[in-house]
Amino acid sequence: MATTSYTQNLGLCAWSAGDRPKRIDFVTDNNIIDEVLGEHVNNSSIHVTEEEKTRFENPYTVYTYLGDGAAKKTIELTDEYKFAIVFQKFYPTVEIDSNQNIISHFAVVGRSFGSSANITLSNQSLVVTQDTVATDGVINNFNEAEGQYVALLFK
Repeated sequence: MATTSYTQNLGLCAWSAGDRPKRIDFVTDNNIIDEVLGEHVNNSSIHVTEEEKTRFENPYTVYTYLGDGAAKKTIELTDEYKFAIVFQKFYPTVEIDSNQNIISHFAVVGRSFGSSANITLSNQSLVVTQDTVATDGVINNFNEAEGQYVALLFK
């Protein structure tokens, strides 16, 4: 006689000593296991993809660049990044000039939340700017000629 008892979670045959297994019982159990494990293994919302593993292994990149003084500079990136922190080396995050304008040497930018300065981050490029006049009392300083900059880029 086939089993009359089944496991709680998957409903597989739970054989008793007096049971006489039939082939259909094993086929049914194998189909249940295949379906449940197949759904689990293929569920990308609970498993990490190869791309995500790469992000975990290399979550950020440190990129340095030399300013050329242009109003806008596009930096082509080799990977896709979600946000960045950009700052000028050897300078405080902000300083005040003789006209009481704030000179910003530090910015945070994200693809989905914008920027704290006039900087943009797209799929594979970072665009920095160099202001020559203040806007609302702020001068963004991210491409000063011969200025040394660091961009911390996060995946």
